[in-house]
Amino acid sequence: MKKSSSKRVLPAVFLACLIGSMPPLVWPAMAQETADGEPKVRINGLEMTPEFLQEFEMVYGAQPVPGDYWYDPVSGLYGVIGKQAAGMMMPGHSLGEMPEDASNGHSGVFINGRNLTDAEAGYIAALLQTPPVPGRYWLDPYGNCGVEGLSVPLVNFYEVARASFGTGGGDNFWSTHFGAGNYDNGNTRGYVSVPGHGPVGYGY
Repeated sequence: MKKSSSKRVLPAVFLACLIGSMPPLVWPAMAQETADGEPKVRINGLEMTPEFLQEFEMVYGAQPVPGDYWYDPVSGLYGVIGKQAAGMMMPGHSLGEMPEDASNGHSGVFINGRNLTDAEAGYIAALLQTPPVPGRYWLDPYGNCGVEGLSVPLVNFYEVARASFGTGGGDNFWSTHFGAGNYDNGNTRGYVSVPGHGPVGYGY
């Protein structure tokens, strides 16, 4: 598994397509109560302490919404337990071990140990224009993805996305507090990330 970096990396086009560009752990439409019904924040099964919540607010500028979350410390991706990726945080936080069934995925495509949902695998297929081969892969915060056990990446999703949407004005990425999207120069392919639903693509 690839080592994580402590440097924050903002979502580029591919990760924006996969997760949108919402702030970490503060997407209200994705929030849910924890298992015991109490308004607590749990990440990878660990209940967050008041000290952590205070530090979180200092780093990210907002308190996390109560709920059960998974967090991938290698890539920085996170989501609500049982759901696909919903956002990106800094990589490298020590927040317990992410379970492989964190998203309740059944695609057979594992990234950093998490079994992706069919929708996530579909986004990758749309980007690469070929279905991902089931297996175990690593993903770093810079978009590099490779096979577990091999340090050489197979692909850089950011570069593929840039090539797919074009350069020199072809990248029409936009984002607001409520959503994000992108489209190519001819507006023949693109996506809109709908809060509470996820990315909706067209033209693929």
